[in-house]
Amino acid sequence: MGKFSQRHGYTQIERAFQRERVDEALRTLLWNVIKICMWDRWEPYREYVGYSPDSQQINSISKRLWFAFFNRDMDTLPLFKKDYDQPGAYDSFKGYFFRCKWYEVYDFLEFLIKDRDTFLDADAIEFLNDVLEKQNAAYRIVGTEIVEITDTNEIKAIEDALNHPDAPVREHIRTALAMLSDRQKPDYRNSIKESISAVEATCRLVTGMEKATLADALKRIPNLHPALQKSFLAMYGFTSDADGIRHSLLDESNLTYADAKFMLAACSAFVSYLRSSVPQQAKAS
Repeated sequence: MGKFSQRHGYTQIERAFQRERVDEALRTLLWNVIKICMWDRWEPYREYVGYSPDSQQINSISKRLWFAFFNRDMDTLPLFKKDYDQPGAYDSFKGYFFRCKWYEVYDFLEFLIKDRDTFLDADAIEFLNDVLEKQNAAYRIVGTEIVEITDTNEIKAIEDALNHPDAPVREHIRTALAMLSDRQKPDYRNSIKESISAVEATCRLVTGMEKATLADALKRIPNLHPALQKSFLAMYGFTSDADGIRHSLLDESNLTYADAKFMLAACSAFVSYLRSSVPQQAKAS
């Protein structure tokens, strides 16, 4: 389960998904991956041997960072790491990374991914994407580009659902979000269950059928477009059968972050739709 502030809706949804934001934990983990996969390959100059091939590559990357990314005077570029604890290029890069703006973190990372001497290969990119997913960042590395994977419309839909006037609906959405956003132990299976339960609670609310299943309540919502009814009946079937989410909660599940995020966004959008379009019709029927 997520933090108290997430469970009770006090943390902004953008923070949960880290859109247009990089928190300290994400920034640190991204730097650690770069350090492990790239910077730690550098070795000091050795007399009669010179720099190792890896060190030569990193020295070349440092020069390009200094010249093309930072636009700094090349005469001021220090050694990658100096002796006697003096600051070197590594310290400059790290200092920048930990104090720059959120989007500059991604600029820096993208520059390293695209560099011709990069050590950020397919395995390193998988490592980075795993960090981005676990920290609920709204971005992923695709090829050599960093792209947004959490649409602003999805975020808006979830925000609207979190403001629903009915407390049980709000609680289901908040719980689904907390389970999805838990960075230590996300629970995708039960996040999906909570998302569909928010729809079920909304349908009961607008039909007045307090004990109805979602399937029964959907059929009683007046003037609901048949395509919407069909899509959510299918979704209800998915949550009733796939991986035993609703009826075999102790079973293993192969559900992913993408599955849970899609369900949260889709169910939130439907909850908001029902709130704005159906209550007056339901009361009149």
